[in-house]
Amino acid sequence: MSIPNIVLLIAGLINLIMSIVVFKRGKHSKIHLYFAALTFFAFLWSLGLLFSRSVIDLQLTSIFNRSTYISALAIIISLLYFTIHFPYKNAVLKTWQKLIIWLPASILSILIYTPWFITSFVSQYSQTEFVSYYYSPVFLVYIIYFVTIALWAIYYLWRKYKSTEGYDHKKIKLLLVTIVIGLIFGSYFDLFILYFGNFKYNWLGPIFTVFMNYVVFYFIFLSKDK
Repeated sequence: MSIPNIVLLIAGLINLIMSIVVFKRGKHSKIHLYFAALTFFAFLWSLGLLFSRSVIDLQLTSIFNRSTYISALAIIISLLYFTIHFPYKNAVLKTWQKLIIWLPASILSILIYTPWFITSFVSQYSQTEFVSYYYSPVFLVYIIYFVTIALWAIYYLWRKYKSTEGYDHKKIKLLLVTIVIGLIFGSYFDLFILYFGNFKYNWLGPIFTVFMNYVVFYFIFLSKDK
């Protein structure tokens, strides 16, 4: 197994463990549920990347690779709902806001499995590494949607950062910085450079995501108010 695939496997397992632990310890807490969903979909994202980099059959590669874009949508939506509730709820989504979240996500989830999103796969670099050719307009819409939801989540955390004091203020500040770093590098390696045809480094995105998730996990379970 190559180093990139080992990294993907480890990142996926760490996310899965965090998801199981958080879910078991807080089934009735929305903070726990949304974070458990976030880490579970991060696990599926890593798994999809791992399988897409491991199989030779391009049809299977296509299925696994397309699934990673579904997982990415689920990750960013879970993050948005998590930031609304952590460490306390500061917003109630209106009907039109829910439509902005779920309607484009539903349409994109369907298009991802059609030639309107990825037109073809071609082996490159090695037997198990490939290049996807995108239908640019739809892929650009996907990027815009992803970035919009990410900025929305950051906005909710920023509001909490501005309105809190003491330990909560420091906690949200560190969480905000961590999430911004995780989103920037995760999006760069698994979204933006893919748009320009560079697929060699898509295994790096989950490293930053698992780092982001561990910081959140730390605040939920391991840190103590001071």
